[in-house]
Amino acid sequence: MKTKPTLQLESTGDESFDAILGGGLPAQSVVVIAGEPGSGKTVLTLQILFRAARQGKKCLYITTLAEPAIKVLRYMQLFAFFDAALADKQIVTADLSAAVRKGADATLTELSAMIEKHQPTFLAIDSFRGIADHIGARHIARSFVYDLATQTAGWGVTTLLVGEYAADELSKYAEFAIADGILRLGAEKQELTSVREIEVLKLRGMDYVSGIHFLEISDKGVFVFPRVRAPKQADALGVEKPERVSTGIDGLDELFGGGIPRTGNTLLEGPTGSGKTILSLQFLMAGAQQGEKGILFTLEETPDQLRAIGISLGWDLSEMERKGLLLISYISPVELSTDRYLHIARERVVTSKARRAVFDSLTSMQLGVPSERRFKELVYSLSKHMRAANVTLLMTMEGPQLLGAEELSGHGISFIADNLLRLRYMEVYGRLERGISILKARGIKHQTQVRLLRIGHSGVTLTSGRKHLRGDRTPTRVGEKQGCTGSSRARTTRPPRSQ
Repeated sequence: MKTKPTLQLESTGDESFDAILGGGLPAQSVVVIAGEPGSGKTVLTLQILFRAARQGKKCLYITTLAEPAIKVLRYMQLFAFFDAALADKQIVTADLSAAVRKGADATLTELSAMIEKHQPTFLAIDSFRGIADHIGARHIARSFVYDLATQTAGWGVTTLLVGEYAADELSKYAEFAIADGILRLGAEKQELTSVREIEVLKLRGMDYVSGIHFLEISDKGVFVFPRVRAPKQADALGVEKPERVSTGIDGLDELFGGGIPRTGNTLLEGPTGSGKTILSLQFLMAGAQQGEKGILFTLEETPDQLRAIGISLGWDLSEMERKGLLLISYISPVELSTDRYLHIARERVVTSKARRAVFDSLTSMQLGVPSERRFKELVYSLSKHMRAANVTLLMTMEGPQLLGAEELSGHGISFIADNLLRLRYMEVYGRLERGISILKARGIKHQTQVRLLRIGHSGVTLTSGRKHLRGDRTPTRVGEKQGCTGSSRARTTRPPRSQ
């Protein structure tokens, strides 16, 4: 059998970005790193060079009619990837501006001399746009780019051409046609914030992940968060009876006929104050008591607030955290980057080896999503990733109404949920009570009646079903005194008979 040839790959210094590229940048290729000023091109380029330098590879960083190399390196010292010793020994800096002013031939001659002298593995020209603009004539610029690509291929050099190119300029410059790879960096305005983005437009020979991904620059350098996508699903060879897990609420397990499936996802929808967060905590506590690790991703209550709620119910969340059975992960929903948030969440689920996960709430998460369609894609992908990790997932979402007529799910994601639980308010004998019912349980024989939900010192409990507890289209009033026309006597209404 013929062996499939493989390409030698060079790392970008970011494992997540390497995965997007299909493993890294192909060695000895010509890659254009394009983007408008301030998009992170130079930081990414220097991060790649320092990564290569740490592996003992010689790098040549050349500036042109842009910022001088000494100024660039001064600012690069602020990043964790910078190493002064490597900058002196393995990364050679040079200025090509004088040769650029003399023309294309002088520039290529000077470049050739530098490469022959230093014998680098990596060559970075920043900014290559400065050379292309100075040459001017398109036919001369194209010949220059072609000759450069031919020579770098002969030298066995991986070449990074960095330039300030807008998205609508990519077809106007010869370097994009000749390059083996094109990385475009940019920023997208979202309300009052700006989100950094990166896209792989071209990478010869690589099975890269196309489309927009998200980029963050910190004191550690560049980190790319891949766009959230559903995992690849392997074909099942057979169908097994799903394992059931307890919700921690006896009456609820009874409605489900013995608990919920291990790898299922459950959407808990209800109005404010109806008990969604407490029910979620009880679900995690039930797992912890059986030795199962759980993780709560909260965008609303802080960890201290949740611990206080736990104390009021007789639960010591701090003790469970110390034992490693519970992890509370909080982030503010203000200016939330949802793809980044879910990427980190998936990593924490894997590293913590959690068996149960709660996202509280999808309503707050939706604030950071630019469109309804993307929101549905994110929730779908989240549910599939948790299933692939063999994690039981519980998600909460705010319902729009307290009492009266309302939609079963006004958010368009009920089709994603395996199980859909509905919390509601209702009037019973003149009191406002909480109710819970199962609207959907995929592949499970379940009960559909409404149960009263009580929150006490030990958490959530469900009462036995009552036939007069109707749905939430019209509040049920039981035991209310009403005046009678023509009579001073009052009468008491009785619960309606079952139909």
